[in-house]
Amino acid sequence: MRKITKREFIKNSTLALAGAAAYNLTPQKAYALRQLKFWLGLGATAGDPMIEFGKRAAKKYGYNVTYDNLVGEADTKFAAAFGANDLPDLFETDSPYIAGFLGIDALDPMDDLVKQVNYPLHKMMPFLVNRSRFGGKLMALPHGWNSWVLLYNQNHLDKAGLPTDREPENIDEWLEWAKKMTLRDGSGNVVQSGFECPKSGILPNNIWGAMLYQYGGSIITEDGKRTNFNNEAGRKAAEFILNCLYKWEITDPDINQRYDYWLTGQGSMFYTGTWMVGSSLKQKGMKFRTDVMPILGDKRAVQYEYSAFVLPYGDSDEVKEAAVNIYKYFIENAGEFAVASSQIPVTQEGLSYPAYTRSDHKKHFQPSEDNGQHAFWDVAHSKGSEFAVYSGDGAVTRIMDKVWLKEKSVNEGLNELDKHLTKLLRKEPASV
Repeated sequence: MRKITKREFIKNSTLALAGAAAYNLTPQKAYALRQLKFWLGLGATAGDPMIEFGKRAAKKYGYNVTYDNLVGEADTKFAAAFGANDLPDLFETDSPYIAGFLGIDALDPMDDLVKQVNYPLHKMMPFLVNRSRFGGKLMALPHGWNSWVLLYNQNHLDKAGLPTDREPENIDEWLEWAKKMTLRDGSGNVVQSGFECPKSGILPNNIWGAMLYQYGGSIITEDGKRTNFNNEAGRKAAEFILNCLYKWEITDPDINQRYDYWLTGQGSMFYTGTWMVGSSLKQKGMKFRTDVMPILGDKRAVQYEYSAFVLPYGDSDEVKEAAVNIYKYFIENAGEFAVASSQIPVTQEGLSYPAYTRSDHKKHFQPSEDNGQHAFWDVAHSKGSEFAVYSGDGAVTRIMDKVWLKEKSVNEGLNELDKHLTKLLRKEPASV
């Protein structure tokens, strides 16, 4: 963002103040009438409501804001804009990307600002606030969050004569369910997967990550300095994936579009995020239930991520205050925004908002409303995608896909991944 001179500041401030009487605004509001840029990277389901709420907030405070919904490219464009000194004034992103932006010094902390504008931080769920601090500084303000869940196609459960009101009690019962719901054509090809787990891409590596944590491992240690998967936990998690593919044969190994596969009724159990609830509810004739991943290893482990507002580097104090005021509006109306955007509210008040408690989404979100109990998160690092178990082009997917395709042994894959991530941690420990 170009730095303005003192002369320009005085001129712009004078012009803004001159218009204050016409709009009946305070000097603070009048100054902020200069146009603010708001970038977000959400799809239409959440992006359209965010723009609508942003307009309401801007009207309340008298700000002039333009919106750009950069679906699928917001984060790469933000990094490029930093390099070109042309950042937006407001920015919305997902938690796995924040450490990367911090690694290039593209964000400013918000501790003083939230106090200045009386931001209701105390109303937010503590586990989200804690996860928004990096190096002790508040760098993000979550507006919604998701957990990974297991979706069950109740039509398939019914036809297989299986319970529709509870999760499997252990891995033996889970496997029984998966086998009973797996269907084949006359040639023996799987046409209905009891459990979706293709042999490459995001999904098998995401499942491997969940099982790694269930078996007591993790991608990195608690101090952020070492890896913690090239061990028995990592090997057991890898064997789970290989068994799904080649021993138990409960999945079509060549699933290309995991979401479409589920929505067209070809998957019986699907490990995904709560963001899939909305599109599943819209699918005609689909009956499904939602729960967190059952205990298939040694303990419960649930992956989380949040979507949040951050403060781009280098704006004036007036613009920063305007940004945080707009962000505050979403928290003050957390329940209403959650209903509009099909997300889980970030405040306890939002969870009890009448329209949310009555919504169709509520019963599917409820298993995730546990204040982060059993939580694990993708690693916070400037090279975060390399550590992520939920990344299409990160090191976990690039390397472990060779194991699922039987191009490498489990030990070879884990050794290669360990070597690569250890090298990155030696240069820069992860944020914990």
